[in-house]
Parts: sequence; structure tokens; C-alpha cells
Amino acid sequence: MVKNKGFLPSGPSEITIQRNQIKEIIFSLLPACRDPDPDSTIAFKADAIIANPPAYGHVHVAEALKVPLHIFFTMPWTPTSEFPHPLSRVKQPAGYRLSYQIVDSLIWLGIRDIINDFRKKNLKLRPITYLSGSQGSDSDVPHGYIWSPNLVPKPKDWGPKVDVVGFCFLDLASNYEPPETLVNWLKEGPKPIYIGFGSLPVQEPEKMTQIIVEALEKTKQRGIINKGWGGLGNLAEPKDFVYLLDNCPHDWLFLQCKAVVST
Repeated sequence: MVKNKGFLPSGPSEITIQRNQIKEIIFSLLPACRDPDPDSTIAFKADAIIANPPAYGHVHVAEALKVPLHIFFTMPWTPTSEFPHPLSRVKQPAGYRLSYQIVDSLIWLGIRDIINDFRKKNLKLRPITYLSGSQGSDSDVPHGYIWSPNLVPKPKDWGPKVDVVGFCFLDLASNYEPPETLVNWLKEGPKPIYIGFGSLPVQEPEKMTQIIVEALEKTKQRGIINKGWGGLGNLAEPKDFVYLLDNCPHDWLFLQCKAVVST
């Protein structure tokens, strides 16, 4: 999915690969909600399910187990007239709300047989109609969107069960011990600029890395480049003003930096 830069296949050659990925995710949901712990073998059954829209099978497992479902996600998946679906390329405001139905219909066309196979064989539920959509009937399911309302306020046409709840942060700094190489590098000069794109894929990571390094060099800045999922950080030769980072808690790292460039 990262390779495809989203949840829709990037071309015909990716369709089979992505269908297999989605099928594996969907069929893993029921065991995740009711099977014993694989390490301790302690019995388990979910009292509630927290999922994101691209899990696709969440609403069906919740129906089978008769437990509540709550959707959380970092991308808007609830139709609104204020902006288009993030996977669409709709630019006209008149088509914003419709873009959500279009994207959902495209996804549903590609997975409806998987969903109904899952419902019949694994959940022992009746198949749903081809007009149901990829999320099934989730109009009554509460949704929490994980971004700051200062960045994107809650749209006026979202109902009371849909809210923008702010970012989630892991408090990891208190137990984090940075590698000695990073500590020493930070001490060697002024505070650096952090550059990282997280899970955002980069088409040409080597070229992007070179652009970042050249920008740092021209502005006489030190920089920490987070390799991330985009594969940044392949340098032809090491630069003393650049530190390549694999992973580090942001709540610790950002305090060491003068500026942050991040997705």
C-alpha cells in the first residue's frame, strides 16, 4: 500500500498484489478479535473494536461478534462538501461530496467478492448487496479523526458522531536513550533542522536526498534526515553536517532541533 501511494492500485499490475494484501488483512480481523493470545494462550474476546476505514472488514466482524465499533483515522473518510476525498483528484467544490462515493465505489468494486466470501465462510453472516459500499452500513458508527482542528476544523456537515479529536502522541522521551553517535553529533554544532517524511513514499529517494543535502549546504545548516519508509539517506559520500536517522521518538528529537520539516 505504501508502494502504491495510497489504497488504490497504481496500475493493472498492482491489482492482484493489492487484492491479496487486502484479503489477508480482512481475514486476519476475526482471529485478532477472538483468538487466544499467541504468546500466553490466554483466552480473548474483544469487548469493542477500534479500527480504521482501510481495514474494510471491521464493520462485519463487529456485526458478527455483536460488539461496538469506533473508527479512528488520520485521513477524512466521511463525506463532506468542504473538501474532496484525499484519494480523489476532484478540484471543483460541487464534486467534493460526490468524490467520497466515487472512491468508495471503486474500492468496493475491487473487494466486494472478498467481503462476501469473508462474511459467509468466516463470520457465518448473510452476504451483503453489491450496493452496500466498502464500509457497509456504518452511518451510526462513531468516527474520530486524528488531526488538529486548528489545521482542518470539523466540517459543518459532519454529524454529532463524527469529530476531529486532535493528534495522538506517544510519551516515549522519558525512557529513551539516544545513541552515543547522535548525542556527540548534536554537541558538535548548532541545533539542526529535522527533515523526515514518515510513511510518505518518495518516487526518487536518491534525488530527494541530494536536494535536501544541497539545500542544507547552501544555507549552511546542519540537518537530521529521517530515512523513513521513503528510503531517504543514500549519500554518495558522508557529510559532516548531515546525520542519517533510522528511528527516534519525536518528543525527544524535536526539542534538539531548531526547525522541523515533516509530514
